[in-house]
Amino acid sequence: MTSDDELLRSLLTGGPESEPQTDRILDAALRSFETYGPRRTTMDDVARESGLGRATIYRRFPTKNDLVTGVLLREARRFFAELDEAVAALPTLEERLVEGFAVTLRISREQRLMTRLMFVEPELFLPHSTVKAGPLLAAARGYLAGRLRTAQRLGAAPADVDPEVVAEILVRLTHSLVLTPDGHIPLDDAGARAFARRYLLPIVRNTPS
Repeated sequence: MTSDDELLRSLLTGGPESEPQTDRILDAALRSFETYGPRRTTMDDVARESGLGRATIYRRFPTKNDLVTGVLLREARRFFAELDEAVAALPTLEERLVEGFAVTLRISREQRLMTRLMFVEPELFLPHSTVKAGPLLAAARGYLAGRLRTAQRLGAAPADVDPEVVAEILVRLTHSLVLTPDGHIPLDDAGARAFARRYLLPIVRNTPS
């Protein structure tokens, strides 16, 4: 199984380049995981779903844990890519943060695999999203802190704001809302944007609201 440090590096660097046969395996595994859950999915199921032989599967993913890790890493990279695309055209850091917050919550709501794991296989999902969530939160913090540093270099964010601390606050808040969406804070797109403007932008600006 890949170590937590290797997982984090893979997420932050984008991982290996896509390869058609590997993508075919990961696509088949994702479909099976969404239908049956990772625990009930076998390597034989993935071989049948992909139309490839067991030997081909095992050459690329020696264990089922490696396959699960591969699927989760690719889904995480897809999330970061979708988030980047959603905010790329916005001209200011404030607009990107507001839209990024709303998009993050929306993508999380629509992520079938995460929903499946959360409600059908909580014994697999919950440890890695709570007490073992350090690498996941570190990856998200690194992603956001990097963009905050870029904004500082361009003069678009206050120089006296610590990007790591701000990113940690925003990531932990978002993580909590994703895990427990029921509450007073509205999580639809309009509500999330309004919340971000009122309560999150002052954190980035380092000024009182």
